[in-house]
Amino acid sequence: MFPLSHQKRVTSVYHLGETILAQVTELSTRSEILAQIWVNPQTFKIQRAHWEVLRSDGRLSTKSGDVPSLRGIEAYFGCGKPFRRALAVYPQAATELFLENASALIQAETFIHKERGYSSLEAYVDYWKEFYLGSCRYYSHLDTVQRSWGDYVSARLPGTNLFNRFKTLALDRCADGFSLRASMSDSFHEMSCTLRLDPAGESIHDAAGAIIRAPDQVCPEAATFIGQLTGRHLPSTGRGEVAALLGQGQGCVHLIELVNEAVTFTLASLERLR
Repeated sequence: MFPLSHQKRVTSVYHLGETILAQVTELSTRSEILAQIWVNPQTFKIQRAHWEVLRSDGRLSTKSGDVPSLRGIEAYFGCGKPFRRALAVYPQAATELFLENASALIQAETFIHKERGYSSLEAYVDYWKEFYLGSCRYYSHLDTVQRSWGDYVSARLPGTNLFNRFKTLALDRCADGFSLRASMSDSFHEMSCTLRLDPAGESIHDAAGAIIRAPDQVCPEAATFIGQLTGRHLPSTGRGEVAALLGQGQGCVHLIELVNEAVTFTLASLERLR
């Protein structure tokens, strides 16, 4: 294989007493960027946001500094549109990284459930059973799940660090076209997928993946949907179609998101090559 374009994102959430810091660093073949938000532990409203372009091939302005337009926005479910409006004058990469911070905060919420207003971990788990019912394979099969979320997360002992996530995307040229590899490992999940593309980088010749670590044994079954990407036309495979092909509520939301990010990354990389 001949490497063409690689990208790695490292996301962490820290409890700093009166505030919580979520930050994402993205290192890629063409740039190095950082997005940070400090939020109130009770409300998840942003107290401060910061953006830095540390290295760029010219695609991104090297302008860095605080982002006052994000101040006061709740970094939680439904923040996509407010974030996009607040970041309208920033590159798309900024929106992606700040949304990654919000996603990480949602995952870290498990460990600060009392500050978020829940009387106990059990009460927090019960809320999620109702709120997220039918949204992913785990919450679509609560009648067969053998390990509760509370039992699963109790194996992790958070201190200042509440949550970590690592994502890697790699597009390589191979003998019969291109190979796209995507992997994600965080405090609760681990998964990967590989897509083989034709020489034009447009048709998915083969797709395979696996969920290696997850809350319950029902979760890895969601990886079987990856095969349904085989034969699809990559440039016309949008987010909605990826979600449908990967099972939607019967699939894994983290795997769906990983594949969507991989598709976006691949199309951008191939466009630059052309």
